[in-house]
Amino acid sequence: MLKLSLFARVGLLVGIAGASAQVFATGMWMPRSWIGERGVPLVAAPEFFWELEVKRLAAEQTAPEERIPAPYPEDSTDQEAFEGYRQAFTARVDIEEFESALKAGVVKTADQAKALRAHRYARQKLSGIAKEDAEAAAAEEVPGEFSDYHAGALAMDSDQAKAKAVWETLLQRPAEERKYRSTWAAYMLGKLALGEKKYDEAVKWFRETRKLAKEGFTDGLGLAAESYGWEALAEMESGHAAQSARLYLTQLSLGDLSAVVSLKYLVPDRDSSPYSADDPVTVSPVVGTAYAVDSTEAALVKAAADPLLRRLVTAHVLAVGVGSTWDNDSGVSRPDASRQARWLAAIAKTGVKSTPDAEYLGWVAYSMGKYEDAGRWLKLSDGTGAAARWLKAKLARRAGDLKLAATLMAEVVRDLPENECLENTLGDDAYPMPPSRSAACDLGMIQLTRGDYLAALDAFLTVNMWDDAAYVAERVLTTMELLAYVAEHFPEVPKPKDPDNYTEEEAKRHDEATRIRSLLGRRLMREDRYAEARSYLPENQWPNHDRYVAALKVAADEKAAKQERARALFTAAWVARYHGMELMGTEGGPDSSSTNGDFISPNTAMERLTGQKQKMGYSDEEEEQDFKPGPAGLVVPVSSDEKKRLTSTKLNPEKRYHYRHVAAGLAWKAAGLLPDQSEITADVLNTAGGWLKGRYPKEADRFIQAIERRCYKTEIGKEAGKKHWFVEMEGPWSKEEEVVDPVPQ
Repeated sequence: MLKLSLFARVGLLVGIAGASAQVFATGMWMPRSWIGERGVPLVAAPEFFWELEVKRLAAEQTAPEERIPAPYPEDSTDQEAFEGYRQAFTARVDIEEFESALKAGVVKTADQAKALRAHRYARQKLSGIAKEDAEAAAAEEVPGEFSDYHAGALAMDSDQAKAKAVWETLLQRPAEERKYRSTWAAYMLGKLALGEKKYDEAVKWFRETRKLAKEGFTDGLGLAAESYGWEALAEMESGHAAQSARLYLTQLSLGDLSAVVSLKYLVPDRDSSPYSADDPVTVSPVVGTAYAVDSTEAALVKAAADPLLRRLVTAHVLAVGVGSTWDNDSGVSRPDASRQARWLAAIAKTGVKSTPDAEYLGWVAYSMGKYEDAGRWLKLSDGTGAAARWLKAKLARRAGDLKLAATLMAEVVRDLPENECLENTLGDDAYPMPPSRSAACDLGMIQLTRGDYLAALDAFLTVNMWDDAAYVAERVLTTMELLAYVAEHFPEVPKPKDPDNYTEEEAKRHDEATRIRSLLGRRLMREDRYAEARSYLPENQWPNHDRYVAALKVAADEKAAKQERARALFTAAWVARYHGMELMGTEGGPDSSSTNGDFISPNTAMERLTGQKQKMGYSDEEEEQDFKPGPAGLVVPVSSDEKKRLTSTKLNPEKRYHYRHVAAGLAWKAAGLLPDQSEITADVLNTAGGWLKGRYPKEADRFIQAIERRCYKTEIGKEAGKKHWFVEMEGPWSKEEEVVDPVPQ
């Protein structure tokens, strides 16, 4: 994947929404999680983005010109359609300016209607939509700069020498006779020279285009602004990489995002392999043009010697990141920093001692695991930028100074823009992790490590890193802490001003409140604090909550008849089995309520508590077959206080869909109150065992044994005895429950 984009400096406003994702080795998709990924993102360098970096550099460029883009659909990716919009825009401006010239008396004619008609026909002919009589009508154009320009444009396809001569003649007219088409002619002469590989001449004409616009000649198409990109191409083809870079960045500063991709062509080793240090360095086509040298290494040294190119290539090296290579012997992917090493070696050859953005070279060293070198480069920076403070925070964390790391990261989060937009980024990563989000995650992870749990929760919630926030909320905070936090920040689920039309902010706030209040409600249910739990659960779960609680109340009444209590226990078991995810499921592992159970979330809590890998399979057999026990590989230590808190929030049992075990336990108690050789008893045992048999056959085994021992004379017992396993048969109570609360299909 080609990654394009890190740090947008303060004041460079850019925008993104959505969550970032990771794909595990099994091919399973899961949301990104600083805690769930065992702290690896905190230890690693953040993700850098080429687009944001070049925008940052472009913000330093200034130009007086105004870009005038052709109006076309923003979501259009059809180049042919774009050209059509551009052509239509050019025709409209051409006609509007001719009309203006007519009204001002600049175009002198006795018949303005005829002149306008002739001009329109000429434009139709240029667009290829002219009728048969259009050529004759166009020939009647009023002589002057407009007809001169059209004559040159009409000659382009068949006789470019004629087009050039016509436009040069146009520019020889007195200034007052070429107010409207001087910029057009100069711009097209530059394009002609570029096509003929006369790069010096092309540069001259593009500069002339801007000079004419500055002098007041009409530039309704914004050609002066467009000229920067074409001049940049001419300079690149002439071997002037540094000049080209400045021009492309100026083009980008004016809002032309095509420069984001164009600037990639100034990176000498962009086509070389980042995957293996043993691979020969592929010589990029730009080496012999933009750098006028015969090797990638020589081009890198040349780039390293120029302050701007040095920053540009550094940004690219960071955006591409550390590649990897597959080790056939060990069967694992190992990091390979050959691209970074080549770049730092090139810089070393130049003898550079100081450089703008020295902290970025520190990040290159950091990404390679060269932390001392990272610190050395950091000392060469002014240390005030977000990138410098972020690097300083990472190094402080490594040194064990968590207080300094947290302070610096809080500053970085404060200073980075809240929204960062990747408008022209290539690649297949639909969920990028831009700086503002990853910085907040770093801060949250540091605060978690320090034991500042409420601040960690805030940090993760602020950037919608829900899985991390949920871990802190349901596994680390005490119940009292979570109750107080929700009371302060989410006292209720907010209602929209217009019930039929949520604003984006209202929808976000509504979702946040619903999720964390529901998480709290389910936690209270797991702790048997049913009365408190109800108001936090979604309203659509209140009937299930009430039915469950009422059944447990009857079951606890020792004065009631055994069968009545057993019936209530079975009802509670039924509700727990079929509504347990919504009533008591954990947001993360083992239940994965955050994905409605569709994905298996890692049991991060137990990994952090035990330091050992946790099973994630769908069944006992699958777990035993595929699971390889061992250290979890936590790269950030877990404090003793966090472990103490994790111990207090352990589930019983700590297994996927734990509420099914809760349901089976209630049913087991119900069966204990019922007589042997009863169809009801057999039904209860057969139903509850069926809830476990697929994923947890070992736990289900006691139910089948109880059927064979206690109910062998019943219809269910006889059929189960033949198979020595559970049967698909309804019994009295399961049939009744199915009527009241049908099993979801």
